[in-house]
Amino acid sequence: MALAFPWLPLLVGALGLLCGLGALGWAYLLARRMGKLRYRLANLERQTTARGQEGLALGQELSGLKAELTELRASRTSRTAASQPAATPADPPTAWSAPLLAVSSPEPPLAAAEPGIDSLIAAINHGDKATLREANPSELNISRASEDAIQMGRSQPTGLEVVSGGGSYLHVHLGGEDWLLPTERTLEGFRTHQPAKGIFLFQPHAVGTAQLVQAARIEADGEQWRVKEPGEIHYPG
Repeated sequence: MALAFPWLPLLVGALGLLCGLGALGWAYLLARRMGKLRYRLANLERQTTARGQEGLALGQELSGLKAELTELRASRTSRTAASQPAATPADPPTAWSAPLLAVSSPEPPLAAAEPGIDSLIAAINHGDKATLREANPSELNISRASEDAIQMGRSQPTGLEVVSGGGSYLHVHLGGEDWLLPTERTLEGFRTHQPAKGIFLFQPHAVGTAQLVQAARIEADGEQWRVKEPGEIHYPG
């Protein structure tokens, strides 16, 4: 049997769509108003705490805003409850009625922190060989050409070369910089003898033994290295 008003279902659907859009618009405006209120409340709370007695007027405004925010929350709750259809036992479960569970992806493991130059300076001063091994330093000695230039009094950057063992200095690359530190044995020798090698500046200080204060900076020079900026050593004096 044909319906007397074939356009009636379309009219009902259109009205339902308009109601839905109106509810969405109202929820959006309400959320914006609540967000502004929360922001204003946070500012007023900070100002009231900071101003003490001068914040009495702010406190009254704060109470009024809290009351308005409470009313808006209650209005949103009642409006949401009224807009949801009542579920009956005969109704099949719908996809939107099930809560959405956020699936968190496992975080990648944190990489081991690279020791900083300050920690290596402390390791040299305290004989912490384990920390030095973690930095994987290479051993360097002053090159023969630089030793000859130092003995002849020529002023030029000190050159160093890599040795397979028994070096007097340690080279590490940290934070985009190449650093030069004395070995523990070399540092001990600085207690009584401070050679002018162009690698470290020596300052007398109230210390019981030689202390590395600042590592020297070096830069590549072909297959060797040369001092870019001298470090600093404090020795008893």
